[in-house]
Amino acid sequence: MLSSEKHRNHRFFFFLTALAAFSILVRILFLVCADPNRDMVVYQDPVVSLRVARGTITDRNGRIIAIETPYYGCAFMLREMTDPEKTALAVASPLGMTPEEILAKTVGRTNYVLIKRRLSADEYETLRDIIQKKDLEGVALEKRYGRTYPQQFHAAQMIGFTNTDNLGIEGVELAYENELSPYPALTSDTTFGNDIQLTLDMDLQYLLDTQAVAIDRQHHGDYVLGIIMGAKTGEILAATTFPWYDPNLYGQSSADLRQNRIITYMYEPGSVFKIFSLAAELAAGQANFSEPFECDGSYTFTMPGGEKTTIKCVSAHGTVTPSDMISKSCNGAVANWALQTDNQLFHDFLASMGFGTALDIGLKGSITGLFPSIDTWSGRTKATLAFGQEIGVNALQMVTAATLFANDGCVLKPSIIRSIVDHEGNVLQAPGESQKTQVIPPQIAQDILSYMVEATEKGGTAIHTAVKGLQVGSKTGTAQILDTESNTYTEGTFLASTITVVPADNPQYIIYMAVANPKGSTIFGSNITAPAIRLIIEDMIRQGKLTTSIMATLSW
Repeated sequence: MLSSEKHRNHRFFFFLTALAAFSILVRILFLVCADPNRDMVVYQDPVVSLRVARGTITDRNGRIIAIETPYYGCAFMLREMTDPEKTALAVASPLGMTPEEILAKTVGRTNYVLIKRRLSADEYETLRDIIQKKDLEGVALEKRYGRTYPQQFHAAQMIGFTNTDNLGIEGVELAYENELSPYPALTSDTTFGNDIQLTLDMDLQYLLDTQAVAIDRQHHGDYVLGIIMGAKTGEILAATTFPWYDPNLYGQSSADLRQNRIITYMYEPGSVFKIFSLAAELAAGQANFSEPFECDGSYTFTMPGGEKTTIKCVSAHGTVTPSDMISKSCNGAVANWALQTDNQLFHDFLASMGFGTALDIGLKGSITGLFPSIDTWSGRTKATLAFGQEIGVNALQMVTAATLFANDGCVLKPSIIRSIVDHEGNVLQAPGESQKTQVIPPQIAQDILSYMVEATEKGGTAIHTAVKGLQVGSKTGTAQILDTESNTYTEGTFLASTITVVPADNPQYIIYMAVANPKGSTIFGSNITAPAIRLIIEDMIRQGKLTTSIMATLSW
């Protein structure tokens, strides 16, 4: 009985298997016999642009900084040549090459070889005439598209460059690659990239660069940094890193020359930093400012562990108030007030100014700098932080933090992009209202700015930034340069710098310049960068970007 039931199960599964196999066979026969063209879906590759035109970069006034331009290259089609040696001899002179150099490029090639990537206009015309006159076969003049930088070295490290494939490699060209050169669109026409207008003002850029060169010729520093920022906007109007390079000839430059030190280089700021330390001390409200500090040229204090340490000033400053501290640049006074201030408050106020933060302006490589956490402080860290040591900054952080003195205690977000527009004129990104962060009370910001004005008057360290008929507020600084490998200060290495807000009674510009390792008769920011900033201000007056009280009276 069990055997019979077992046989019935086997027959049932056999029937199901046979039915499934029959169904599959019928489907196969249907597909084989059916009309092959019936309901067939034919796939076609989408039509996309054969060329993407890279967008143009301009300054805020429409002056072209980077633009796509056509050029020609020379290639050999070896299969179309009957005598490569004769052809190489014919084209060698206009190409500026020897026949041997040309033939060396063809070794191991059987069809196509690029002989010279980019021809000058004269080379192209001469070569074209020779090809026509001698009826040279297999010599191709290929039209290509590259990048031209009419402003050459001006703001080169900010702009960057494109490579031989017209792809952005550094600076704005790299950071905004997708805007400038988007993916080919689904169209047979050319795809156009977006145009970018920068916040830069090339008129101001020329002034800044002129002074960078003058400083280098007189003081022979390792490099010069400079920024001019809109005091009420946070827009970068000019930025320089000298020595510079020409992006049209980027292949002749080194990585060091192309480095945008404005955002990538870290250094101790020195006494210029005192304006920010004083702002933090005043905002914390814990130090006793009613009792003037007596400076005899040094300041000795007891550290938490009981050990004493001494901080030196350049000279004895006598009785020092907050305004005196700025104008005379007294290390002892600012350190004394820092020691009376709570660690966390002092740290947090400075951090809120942007120190220890990588400021985002869209460019790659911006560093955070070095702002040690409180748990790593030594017994003298807070005191030395107050006059710009044991902290690492970059130039963009310094000038950005200074916006708080021009905006009632608010720090502005820095920017380099003013607008982005497509090829039809549609605005994709427009200038917006500056982002502000309240850091200190308005009155404190106004007071410190007034102290900076006093520093430009007789007896102040920043007197060489003073301009007749204009309120100028400045702070100078001279710092030793820390060797990060040995963590010591190398003898004879200094950073001279000055920061200026102008006009102080209605701030429009913040100017900052720093020089590493000046070699000459002076090392002080008051003698190197301060006079350079004064000359920039005077040229801005001549350009009509600033108006003195004398000019305003004459105009009235």
